[in-house]
Amino acid sequence: MPSKGIDVYTYISVEGYEIDFTVPEDSVHNTSADNFTSKHLEVESSKIPGLRNIGRFEWRVTYNGDTVASAYNDISANTGSVVGGTMTATVDFLPVTTENAIIAYGFYAAGPGIAGLTNHHQCYVYISSRDNVSWMGTIAPPGSPQAQKPFSRFVLAAPHDNGMNNMTICDAIFQAANSDTMDDLKKVFPPLAWFDHLSDHLLLKKMPNIVYGLSITQKKEIPIMLELGARYFEYRPAKLFPAFRKVANLPDKYYFQHACIPGLAFDEFLSQQVAFLDQNPTEFVVLHIRWDNIISDCQKPTEQEVYDMLTEACSQATANYLTWGGSECFSQPIDALRESGKRLFCVIEADKYDSWTAKAYATLSAEPIIAQFESMDTEGQEGTDLTILQCQATSQSIKEVLVYSVLTSEATSSCLTSTKANLDTQTLPWIRKNALDRLRADKTIVVMNDFIEGATTDTAIMLSRQRLSEREE
Repeated sequence: MPSKGIDVYTYISVEGYEIDFTVPEDSVHNTSADNFTSKHLEVESSKIPGLRNIGRFEWRVTYNGDTVASAYNDISANTGSVVGGTMTATVDFLPVTTENAIIAYGFYAAGPGIAGLTNHHQCYVYISSRDNVSWMGTIAPPGSPQAQKPFSRFVLAAPHDNGMNNMTICDAIFQAANSDTMDDLKKVFPPLAWFDHLSDHLLLKKMPNIVYGLSITQKKEIPIMLELGARYFEYRPAKLFPAFRKVANLPDKYYFQHACIPGLAFDEFLSQQVAFLDQNPTEFVVLHIRWDNIISDCQKPTEQEVYDMLTEACSQATANYLTWGGSECFSQPIDALRESGKRLFCVIEADKYDSWTAKAYATLSAEPIIAQFESMDTEGQEGTDLTILQCQATSQSIKEVLVYSVLTSEATSSCLTSTKANLDTQTLPWIRKNALDRLRADKTIVVMNDFIEGATTDTAIMLSRQRLSEREE
């Protein structure tokens, strides 16, 4: 009989929370004991009354027995398609905040399994504590022995391509774009040549879903990322691609750039960071300015412009004195930095020891990523400021995956979301178990991930606690 499979994943780190997934005549019940595991459900036509063969898949979060959040999709057992519900557009999957927790979730609408992609829908629900908003102050309180240790003992959670967290700028561009815009874009983005059989009109029509599926790696606003516990942000500031500037009436300023696809404006990003730090005086944020893979036509700021914008942003703090510093801050004691007001660090094109390679991360599975982790050691950290462990795949780099994702682009069919939860079940446990044994240099370690959530931030917090409690050798 026709059916459609759904893989479900959960992470719970707040006592009293449980998660139930249901389909017609079947269910899964998860507690914290099920963290980093995968379970499976089927929407089966034989279990659906009537002739339509449409069954409801639903998740429900309870706290001490009371329902605090839920979402659902109606799924055709015949075709596997999502035909309605509250999880039909990834942009709408906003975190749910309760009195003591933040609930992050996602849903991937799978096709028939083309190009190596899964043919099972994917759904994850992660629950983490709202106490993460001030985790640095909790594990290294002012005046404590931990706070006398260098900042580099922290392990920091990072949202991958954090500035690609909404479509506001892109929507304005594509609403005004024309065939000339597409011609200019094809000159700087060679993969578009794979779609020469599509008319510019059809390609333009698809561009919002294409960009969402291949470039939007976050769906939360910066303040929520910070509340979840993220403390490291790579940012690639540059002005708009000239062809976009021609057609869109947008402010002439610096935006986060994914190649030449723009996201959050730099001044807004800095203001949001400063507002958070102003209200949370025990916390720090590391900003890493990079320009890798930005096309040359997008004008980059000078270092002095970056520094001036940092100074201006810090001047907006009103509750607590705030200033910024550079890489010299990594080796300084945590309390000394707090006392000086240096709680926003900015490094530009810093040397880093990074797990990412184009070959290894062009994948739909965790194996090559884990292999990259296992190739790293303490010796490799020497001479660098940062050690980066990237958990997310860049499956859009696989030609067949990119082509299929573009041709079938819909609001919940991003290839980025297809691997998110499954990779987390393997990459995050590996990091928790092995990272500190393999990477022992006194360097700041960063754990980076798409669609940042509590499982990733809790991993960084757990490792930070361990490093700060280590005795000096």
